[in-house]
Amino acid sequence: MKQIIIFLLSIVLLILGYNLYQNYKRFHSPGSDYSSNQKIDLKYHDASMLLNYYQSVEDLNAYVRSEWSTESIDVRNPKDDDDDTKAAVAVYTSKLGNVKYYEDRLVQSLKMKNEGLRDTDVIAFEESGCKGKDYNEFIKRKFLMDTFKSNPEKYSLKIGDFNSFVYELQKILVKKGYNIPVDGLFRDITLKSIGAFEQKNGLFPDGKIDPVTLDYLLRP
Repeated sequence: MKQIIIFLLSIVLLILGYNLYQNYKRFHSPGSDYSSNQKIDLKYHDASMLLNYYQSVEDLNAYVRSEWSTESIDVRNPKDDDDDTKAAVAVYTSKLGNVKYYEDRLVQSLKMKNEGLRDTDVIAFEESGCKGKDYNEFIKRKFLMDTFKSNPEKYSLKIGDFNSFVYELQKILVKKGYNIPVDGLFRDITLKSIGAFEQKNGLFPDGKIDPVTLDYLLRP
């Protein structure tokens, strides 16, 4: 009888020990904390962005550990659906959102610099309101502006010009609702569409491409 009791107690202790170990492992394993992304721009033009990012990561991890140790709530994978758990998860989601906001900008900045762009280009991308998915469009618009600046006289365009610059401008005009052929040939219909666009946006409606008109055309 004594041996049976000892055996049962051993089983109970093993079960308790295993549960304690599992709970410990969940919050002390290498993957329990949110880890800072290694592919971020450590030379970002605004140092406060990096500081805010690291602080938000620490704040997130501290909150996860605190909710578990004091309230026994696993905000990353909640088992209950009561009001306290919902509130805790909502706070966690908000803190995670802050981390992702800073992280996405720092990751995008490094990507742009790896492709040869400068801080000024990163700033222009952020100020344009573009998201990561619009990156290719931003690069295309930058290329068109750089092309124009390389030879403003040539790319101001006149009737009869035929080149890839005209072709890209026609695609932009079509996206903005103008019904014109996209063939790379600058003729009267394209000139009139540019003039209509200028008039609509409060610019001088001469149908010519200049830095101001091109800037308005290239805006999302």
